[in-house]
Amino acid sequence: MGYRAWDETRALVTGASSGLGRAIAEHLVRAGATVVLTGRSAGRLDDVAAGLAREGADPARMITVPADLTVEEDRTRLFDEARDRLGALDVVVNNAGVGATGQFDTHDPSDLRRVFEVNVFATIEACRASLPLLAEGRDPVMVLMGSVNARRGLPGRSEYSASKFAVSGFAESIRIEWRRFGIHVLQVNPGFTDTPFDDNAVVKTARVSVKHRRTMSPDTVARATLRAIEARRREIVVSPHAKLFLLTSKLAPRFVDWGLTRWLFRHFPDAPALQGAGARAGR
Repeated sequence: MGYRAWDETRALVTGASSGLGRAIAEHLVRAGATVVLTGRSAGRLDDVAAGLAREGADPARMITVPADLTVEEDRTRLFDEARDRLGALDVVVNNAGVGATGQFDTHDPSDLRRVFEVNVFATIEACRASLPLLAEGRDPVMVLMGSVNARRGLPGRSEYSASKFAVSGFAESIRIEWRRFGIHVLQVNPGFTDTPFDDNAVVKTARVSVKHRRTMSPDTVARATLRAIEARRREIVVSPHAKLFLLTSKLAPRFVDWGLTRWLFRHFPDAPALQGAGARAGR
């Protein structure tokens, strides 16, 4: 593992008001970094900073900047503030994102666009705005938050999976392109994590909840992310179950398709495909 002087690190974390973004921002501050925390809710950002201050963190190491990353003016203001306050950035954690659950054919086209607006377009534009500041940073790292769904699409997660596959393709491209600037690109793929992510989904029509599967703590992902930054890892999958699932998907994709199809039909017993199969069996 490499070494990073966290007390000399200038970082920016998007989606820092809750969930994984909050956990990563907190761990960065506790490690000694100076962190710009951004999210849409000023009150929640202030709560995060106040909680860290009560633990003994130096308030001067926490800069809260409310911003909606889908709005160009907000992005400009955020990165102008980062430059004015810090001069440059050494680590950017591009974490902000939204989910969508349910069957694609039942959703409005606007749902897909809303997911891509946050998970893809805002993420990519935040990378664009970060580039000049990271290029002037020390041992700079761009962290892009992926997902298990960035490497294997799941039923009931079609819009979200599509957006995260897009993030993966973008990460792989700029990982090479940004070597011109000395910037390392890390993709973090968490498994099911205990956050309010599903509560804030753009659309929620799934027949089955995965809330009971969200057993991994945000702190686990945060610690793994900081270790991966230090080690200059290209990509990590956080969760043994997620690693096993992705490995099986790679080695035996038809088997995984079969298992997911069985799971799907259990919850859609009225599916036309099943009715047709029953009619054919009766002939």
